[in-house]
Amino acid sequence: MHGDEDATPEGDSPVAVHEIARSADFPLARVKAFYFVSFAYFATYHRFLTLYFEADGLSATQIGLLIAGGRTLGLLTAPFVNGLADKTKRARTILQVSLLASVLPMLCLTIPTQPGMKFFARCAAFWAFAIVSTPQNSMRDALALAACSMDVDSWGKARVYGAVGWGIMHLIMGPLLDLFGFSVIFVSFFFLSGLCFLVTRSSVPEACGPVQTEVTARAVLEILMRNKWFFMNIVAIGAGFSMVEGMLFLLLREMKASTMLCGLSVVVTVVFELPIFSYAKSIVARLGTRNMILLGQAAWVVRALFYACMSVPWTVLLIEPLHGVTFALVWTAALQHIADPQVAGEGLEASAQGLLTMCFGGIGPMIGLFFGGLLFDKVGNHAVYAIFAVAVLSAGMIYATLGRKEPTCYGTSTAKIPERVVFKQLPLGRDTSGLDIDMNDLEEPERNDAENLDSKLRA
Repeated sequence: MHGDEDATPEGDSPVAVHEIARSADFPLARVKAFYFVSFAYFATYHRFLTLYFEADGLSATQIGLLIAGGRTLGLLTAPFVNGLADKTKRARTILQVSLLASVLPMLCLTIPTQPGMKFFARCAAFWAFAIVSTPQNSMRDALALAACSMDVDSWGKARVYGAVGWGIMHLIMGPLLDLFGFSVIFVSFFFLSGLCFLVTRSSVPEACGPVQTEVTARAVLEILMRNKWFFMNIVAIGAGFSMVEGMLFLLLREMKASTMLCGLSVVVTVVFELPIFSYAKSIVARLGTRNMILLGQAAWVVRALFYACMSVPWTVLLIEPLHGVTFALVWTAALQHIADPQVAGEGLEASAQGLLTMCFGGIGPMIGLFFGGLLFDKVGNHAVYAIFAVAVLSAGMIYATLGRKEPTCYGTSTAKIPERVVFKQLPLGRDTSGLDIDMNDLEEPERNDAENLDSKLRA
């Protein structure tokens, strides 16, 4: 230990040096490229597969069951995959294997089948794809955060490029689908999966976090129980979001909208995501993660009510800018909340991210798409959005009331610290009298954090 201290440059702690070295290995430009390519790859199929299944002869109920089943399998797979990533510290390798393994089941969706067997054949291929692609959803943000040394500001600046890649790809895919048909989905998926594999190799670290710790079911369950109202609310939001991601294009097509309009509606959403991701650190510090989630949730309710009343397809372009408020606020806040060591603990970064993905992208969509698909056929394509608006609003009110007792939201402990409060990087054993902390300027939770930090430094 003393040898390590001697090797540390004067004025820096070993931890600080480690973080600087890790940051230098993964410049922000590479993390931006990782997000851009990953979301361009994701955009090739995520929303357009719904239209493909409809053109393939499946009903809204069958499409809902098909996608919900895939989310269920991803939900069951995620805890094991993320636990393996935390235990082995090989998250990037697992992600790359997933990218290669997902190509075959995706291409199997194009195999012609008998009408009576079509639904079962599509289920087999899509569900196999859902299982092998699980790491792509659950590890992407955790690895990007690690590449940014857990810095909210750097992560937000990189995440902007994910939104750009997502928007540009939808802008390209819409006209190409109108011109060449659904083969565009599978060709673009094939080539971008290879590109994503190469970019991932050089853009993110091998592990989501440097701390090696024992990964047990109990440790993961404790994360869930400490934040039960947070995760329950995320499930409700995930159910609502899945109705937009999975069913909105069906609504637009039934209103005789073109595929180009469907793609353009996604591009409009991206424009308003950019400023939120760009200024993520400031927004988290000012609002706190709980308020960000509730604000985004309220905006989603407004969107859903608009869909319920929409009578002309092009008017969707008027409401889709709110997606920048709904998704960007909710996902930024949820991701930063789950990255807080008070929430996840050290060494369980991938597992905590897996829980978030499981609730937002697994349990929520499983419930939303299953019941949404049924309601789509039973009560109509407009009324279903009004029903979901009431459900998501109710969940938000419960979270606002009962979620206050859960761990302090990430970001709020630094939000109220005045700028003149400086935490200097000091080498071990040095005098800490240089810490300029005026305790009277801090509220009780922040004062306790500062006092604890000061005690540890003096020790």
